[in-house]
Amino acid sequence: CHRPVQKAGGEENWFFKLSEFQEPLLKFYEENPDFIRPETRKNEVVTFVKSGLKDLSISRSTFDWGVPLPFDEGHVAYVWADALLAYLTGIGYGDEQRAGEFEQRWPMQYHFVGKDITRFHCVIWPAMLMAAGLPITHTVFGHGFLLTKGEKMSKSKGNGMKPADLVKIFGVDAYRYYFMSDVQFGHDGNISMERMVQVYNADLANTWGNLCSRVFNMTNKYFDGKVPAVPADAAERVANPMLPIVEQLYTKYDACMSQVDFTGAAAAVQELAGRVNLYVEESAPWNLAKKEETQGDLAAVIYNALEAIRIIALYMAPFMPNTSNEVFDRLSLGKVTDVVDVEGATKWGQLPAGNTVTVGDPLFPRLNMDEIQIEE
Repeated sequence: CHRPVQKAGGEENWFFKLSEFQEPLLKFYEENPDFIRPETRKNEVVTFVKSGLKDLSISRSTFDWGVPLPFDEGHVAYVWADALLAYLTGIGYGDEQRAGEFEQRWPMQYHFVGKDITRFHCVIWPAMLMAAGLPITHTVFGHGFLLTKGEKMSKSKGNGMKPADLVKIFGVDAYRYYFMSDVQFGHDGNISMERMVQVYNADLANTWGNLCSRVFNMTNKYFDGKVPAVPADAAERVANPMLPIVEQLYTKYDACMSQVDFTGAAAAVQELAGRVNLYVEESAPWNLAKKEETQGDLAAVIYNALEAIRIIALYMAPFMPNTSNEVFDRLSLGKVTDVVDVEGATKWGQLPAGNTVTVGDPLFPRLNMDEIQIEE
């Protein structure tokens, strides 16, 4: 804030003996290499701990607002002592009536925090848990900041972007998709309206949304809005270039999601969506529909495209749950968000023949940058 620093007078504090946990913490980091992620955050924390830890002041006595210490009512708890404890008390720790809830929920698998507070969550917090004899969170993930034109968002600079304004333009699903696919989680992300529109039109309007529209329309036109049954000879004769991609996709997708690499997971699904669009162009179902002898091949092509759409919707669900539910509804499949076994559900060939296919409105109408307006 550029105001002059004023040295405060002394006060009596209670301290947590953080200095005694330097070696236990370093040992814990070594034995649990995935505790701090990404790697850059881990290196920062380990270097900080190796430089030496001092005992931590956990109380204040010069004011009376705050949470009183139960063992000394003349002191209130330092915010980074009582705030960290809220992770436990919020899920029933210390409450006999909620003991079962605490046992079920702790320790958590992932704790997501901003990169500027990793020391509190990766040094002070695990030391407090060690002192209390409690298990420690499996992984703390320190994510980056969102920047506009390389700068932090600031009210004084007027370069902030309000989520509510962006949702009005893109819709909540496309908003979610952009920040999970184009901004590498764990790093600072440089965002702009121009880039958001570019990703929206390329990935959603032109690829995913366009694929659904054209295939649903052709299903309606050529098969009266029903998933076609594929003759056995056509199934053997008509090539299915999506199948090898689908057979490898779960492994690739699962590895990315397990590493909190949302960008990689989204890219893997978009690879399949792009291949289905190309498949439609290569197969030219509009030409197959002109001849009686190629009706079986037409059924195989449309079925393959519809089945690929079903699988894409399943993989897109964590990014765009509303859109995936809409696609499943148009395929008469219920709710995609009810699916529990994603690996099993994404195996090829599970779309029932005869299901009604509804065309509906375009999922992602194209956006024109020149026509976008944000209310002041």
